[in-house]
Amino acid sequence: MTVLAGIGFSAPWLLLALLALPILWIILRAIPPAPKRWTFPGVSLLLGLKDDEAVSDRTPWWLLLLRMLAVAAVIVGLAGPVLNPNRSETGSGPLLILMDASWAGASNWQDKLDVVNAQLSEAGRAGRPVAIMRLAEPEPPVFQAADVWQNRLPGLLPSAWAPKDSLTDAAVTAISAADEGFDTHWFADSLDYSGREKLLSELRRRGGVRVFQVSSSVLGMTPAVYEDGSIQVTALRSNVGPERDVTILAQGRDPAGNARTLARVETQFGAGD
Repeated sequence: MTVLAGIGFSAPWLLLALLALPILWIILRAIPPAPKRWTFPGVSLLLGLKDDEAVSDRTPWWLLLLRMLAVAAVIVGLAGPVLNPNRSETGSGPLLILMDASWAGASNWQDKLDVVNAQLSEAGRAGRPVAIMRLAEPEPPVFQAADVWQNRLPGLLPSAWAPKDSLTDAAVTAISAADEGFDTHWFADSLDYSGREKLLSELRRRGGVRVFQVSSSVLGMTPAVYEDGSIQVTALRSNVGPERDVTILAQGRDPAGNARTLARVETQFGAGD
């Protein structure tokens, strides 16, 4: 990206079209062809008459200036201006966007996609190829143009499970098989699981790593068990915090097949729990 006076341009070569503005000015200022003269006998009847409206044989300078400014604005707009681009974080070379994409990140999944979309736009302006990998369903990274991934972004969904050892091992194998180095932006779901350190070590070996993680706690439940004639579950949260009230809803279908809330339980996390 080329930066001029605090404004970046994703297509700076289009600014060369501004050099054609003086030529366009000369063309618009050119005198039109002289009119043909024909002798008409009745013209003597018009002698002495005056025309209250005068028409200039040249385009007024202020109108030419407005036209030049309009053309210049179109050229600058097509050059893709970006006000105060963040050049310190743009980087260069391939970029891997790694996402845990587990159940723990489903509640704020759209917020993550918005951030990823903004990073794809920045990478596109910088000309960086991008690959996206989900740890819940790892596949070998395929580096493509950023706009290709932007079109595929709405189809990315979180999985109903967290990354397991086999999944993180598959991700490490796929990353180690890449032919070139790359930087990584890792969108974590605030859950700890085995294999993270090994994966992080492999990513650092390939390039710089930045981790994005929300500070709020992730809520979850243990598998339900049947004891003393009732179904029991235990609520958990990922981070220690203050007191917090939590409502647990059991949803399902009644005998008629209609979805409804089957049970509602109020519970509370104590301070420090």
